[in-house]
Amino acid sequence: MSHLVLISSCLQVLMGATLLVLWHIDRRYGYVRLWGWSALLLGVGLALGLGMAEPNMAGLRLKAQAFGASAAVMASLYLYMAGASQYRSRPWSARFWSITLAVVTLATALIGIQDMRWGIAAAAAVLALGNWLCAAWIGLHGRRSETALAACFIASGMVHVSGPLLDPMSRSPITHGSGLVVQTVLSLALIIVAVARAHREAAEQAERFTRLAEHSLQGLAVLREHRVLYANPAALQIFGYPTLAAARRADVVTELVEAEDREQALRRHAAVLADPDARIDWQGLRQTHDGRRLFLRSLSSHIDWDGKPAELLVMIDDTARQTALEALRRQALHDELTDLPNRNHAVEQLQRLSARGQPFALISADVDRFQLVNETLGHQVGDALLQAIAQRLRQGLTPGTQLARLGEDQFLLLIEQVATPEDAQAEVEHMLALMGTPLRVEGHELLVHLSAGVALYPQDGRDGTALLRAADAAMHRAKQIAGNASVFYDRGMNRAAEARLQAEQSLAQAIAAGEFVLDYQPKFSAGARRLCGFEALVRWQRPDGTRISPMDFVPAAERTGQIKRLGELILAIAIGQLCDWQRQFGELPTVAVNVSPLQFEDVDFAARLLRSLDEARLPHSAVEVEITESAAIGQLDRVLPQLRLLHEAGVLCSLDDFGTGQSSLTMLRKLPISTMKIDRSMVEPLPRPDAAAVLRATCALGQSLGLEIVAEGVETEEQASALEALGCTQLQGYYLGRPLPAAAATALLAAQSRADSMPTQPSSV
Repeated sequence: MSHLVLISSCLQVLMGATLLVLWHIDRRYGYVRLWGWSALLLGVGLALGLGMAEPNMAGLRLKAQAFGASAAVMASLYLYMAGASQYRSRPWSARFWSITLAVVTLATALIGIQDMRWGIAAAAAVLALGNWLCAAWIGLHGRRSETALAACFIASGMVHVSGPLLDPMSRSPITHGSGLVVQTVLSLALIIVAVARAHREAAEQAERFTRLAEHSLQGLAVLREHRVLYANPAALQIFGYPTLAAARRADVVTELVEAEDREQALRRHAAVLADPDARIDWQGLRQTHDGRRLFLRSLSSHIDWDGKPAELLVMIDDTARQTALEALRRQALHDELTDLPNRNHAVEQLQRLSARGQPFALISADVDRFQLVNETLGHQVGDALLQAIAQRLRQGLTPGTQLARLGEDQFLLLIEQVATPEDAQAEVEHMLALMGTPLRVEGHELLVHLSAGVALYPQDGRDGTALLRAADAAMHRAKQIAGNASVFYDRGMNRAAEARLQAEQSLAQAIAAGEFVLDYQPKFSAGARRLCGFEALVRWQRPDGTRISPMDFVPAAERTGQIKRLGELILAIAIGQLCDWQRQFGELPTVAVNVSPLQFEDVDFAARLLRSLDEARLPHSAVEVEITESAAIGQLDRVLPQLRLLHEAGVLCSLDDFGTGQSSLTMLRKLPISTMKIDRSMVEPLPRPDAAAVLRATCALGQSLGLEIVAEGVETEEQASALEALGCTQLQGYYLGRPLPAAAATALLAAQSRADSMPTQPSSV
């Protein structure tokens, strides 16, 4: 019988070793390792307990061998149970079961020491229960192979129970014979179940990945030496192959890869085949089987296919996105109306050319009076005109000239290899000559004039931004010249522009801080040469003591719309000064204040001025409103109603700079004015006879309308005498009196008052 047990033990060890070898092949299945060690320990336990036990063994050796056999068998049971639990993915408490089986082993050994028969019976019961528990875990809702394994565990448990039942010392040949068969079958069943499950899971995983590949939106293809080994439906669809067989017949390198990309594709393929860890991202153009062009984003990596290296391609057809990006890029860099490059593209080209360091010319050209076309003929005609201009320039410019539209009616020309101003001038004249004949647009023949500004690299700017700024500055200077005109940039343009910008930016703060003062230039009556009033002249007094001329800040105030606030401040200062003079002298001179036509855009201007005079308790005749001749004519609809309101309320109104505009007798009759101021340009030529004749006629015109006639810019006694003889009623100029600060003007009034020579209210009031 001992030989039978030893055979059984050896078989268990062999089965255990087989299971461990299987686990080493694929270590994902931990239960195989547990069952392998379980079989080994069971074989050791059988050998120690029965196979190597001698009939007359007693004492310490018997006890030690019995305890070792019991521990090995219980450990085997523990590993069987742990493997069964892991096989079914059941929760397993290693601490609980190890302690429980250790206690059971110790208790069984102690019982065996007292009475071997009861110890054998207790061990048999524990082993049977453990086997049946494994059967319940594995066989529950299991496959047929798993049900068969569960039956083997049940049979193993029954063999363990049969031992003490057939023989108190468990030495029955039936028990050991059936145990040999059952344990062998059990071990074989464990091997079969482990292998079957591993095979099943591998097949399921292969099926899963196959389904993923087949249903993936990404193209998957395996290539080797110009040939397709595998391609999923997405890859076939990307390249236009109807079937995998059709793809396998093709030489994909020559058929799908464009000629200029083939060498790179072949190098990448060789690198992937040679390196198992290769992963190469790439993107580029490819052709489809039916000749379409597409843009791919792909990853090439190494894969073993049928025992040989191959290239695995994971790819996305990015053609739609790339087309959209190209459309967006074109939209970002192209003008849709004229089909020319736009400002963004021009700036990029400027940066490229300036970085290259070779000379070139930049021409900024603007269409004169383009807004007039939009206003009179409509924006549709305006757009068609821009298209016609672009077409003519594109067809007629020198080859190599880059043309762009910067926006609205502004075009830009980039001319490379232009080193001298003479070369640039020839190109500009050629461009302007192209506009010499009318353009036929929407049934209209339109003659277009361009104003062009020219900047040269590198002398006018070292980068694109500076060059564009220089060309624009020159173009704005050219727009001041009638007809087709061109101006080359010089650095003085930037200084002037910087001064204008500085004035505009600091003007609002200066108005808020009250950095403006008035000087008062006296006016004298003709003949008597007595003071009869002042003209208030505004000055910008900076905190550092410097003064800025009105010629610099008044245009800035008008451009930025701040002239209204500035005009209100000037009137407030003048009214405040008049109040001081009224308190000091009781009698008031007339103070003339220049009013911008933009101030008349405020329909409450006249009413607000009258209200300010009333609140200061000043007579309305203390203030004289001066408006230029050109402003009165150009803004007549806005100016006339408010001038009438002021005139009816007693505020004097004066037409300034007469002789510089386009006044007519009818215009003078319409305007409710009391004074006509002759411009210094008419006074300067005196006493020449031709100038005197013009002034005589002008004074006669003013006298016939009952107007005061003030001559500005009187610089000499000859001019003053001539003007008095010709009929001017008031004189103003440096010869008689320069502009005075408020304190000096007050002193002049005081002297006049002491001499008692100034009338209560001058005739000009």
